[in-house]
Amino acid sequence: MFDFIPASAYSSVFYNLILVLCIFKCVQINSQNRILYFLICIFLVLFIGLRPISGYFGDTSNYAALYAKMQESGSFEWSKEWVFNGLMFWFANSGFSVHIFFLFVESIYIGCTAWACSRLFKNNGYLAFLMVVSAFSFYTYSMNGIRNGMAAAIVMLAISFLNTSKVVAAVFAFIAVNIHNSMILPVLSAICCLFYNNTKFYFIIWGCSIVLSATVGGTMEAFFASSGLVDDNRFAAYLTNKDNMHLFSNTGFRWDFLLYSCVPILLGYYFFIKKGFRDKIYLFYINTYILSNSFWILVIRASYSNRFAYLSWFLYGIVLLYPLLYCNDLNQRSTKIRWALLGNMGFSYFMWIAY
Repeated sequence: MFDFIPASAYSSVFYNLILVLCIFKCVQINSQNRILYFLICIFLVLFIGLRPISGYFGDTSNYAALYAKMQESGSFEWSKEWVFNGLMFWFANSGFSVHIFFLFVESIYIGCTAWACSRLFKNNGYLAFLMVVSAFSFYTYSMNGIRNGMAAAIVMLAISFLNTSKVVAAVFAFIAVNIHNSMILPVLSAICCLFYNNTKFYFIIWGCSIVLSATVGGTMEAFFASSGLVDDNRFAAYLTNKDNMHLFSNTGFRWDFLLYSCVPILLGYYFFIKKGFRDKIYLFYINTYILSNSFWILVIRASYSNRFAYLSWFLYGIVLLYPLLYCNDLNQRSTKIRWALLGNMGFSYFMWIAY
């Protein structure tokens, strides 16, 4: 374990390390950095996976307590999220410590992210990985909301297989949904975008969702909370709980989150409308991002709004980088990629410092 690093210093180590790596990558923007890529993945798995059990890491303590309960009782209750619960039960009753279980979870979270980046961006996999890792939500879901993060990484990997094997993609998507039910939203969004790829339509949907949320947002939240569309008590609680005063539980129309979310959408609009960029893989990703993000906007006032935003944000780095790398009609490509990487990291770093 990394007990020599205090839990309170973990975020500092992570954000400063990724900042240095992003700066170094900007200096060597055209280098593949394969050895460094591999070493960073291994380090992050060990560093995050072997973290101490502490309240600094949010849900980590809750999962550790549940793990201990499974070890004592020798049983668990089956649920719709049986893959994660089954894995936890197997580790707990096979003599492994909770730290080994967390190490496994982070291996999936970081490993699937790296695998997806390498599949989608080939020789630029490390650049894409840094873009994803430096995004605003990555660190949070490695420590807190770990099931959500684990499932999202598998969905990202699943989508990367759509062009080569839809069967493999479907298997990964099925696993992800049964790790965390919320992943049904990006999975259904992806399926919808697979059969209907009119990007202009999705831009309109996104704009309409802002208008609806700004005018009748409270009604929309009440509808989703009581509709039974997602049979999960946590879902309703996130929509209706107004008591928490943490950063991500602040309620009201979150213009700050909306501005952050719209960056890849505005970039997509520029490349789609102004540049005529029609890469099928990119259009599928941006359409999926827009559709998932539109749902979050409808419930943007909810407590723990980030729980819903993350259902699109996990694709943030991918949709930000893709057109900058693959649009042929782009001057000063390397400079623009550098600015995107530093801007992405800069925002995350600022939010960490500020809050």
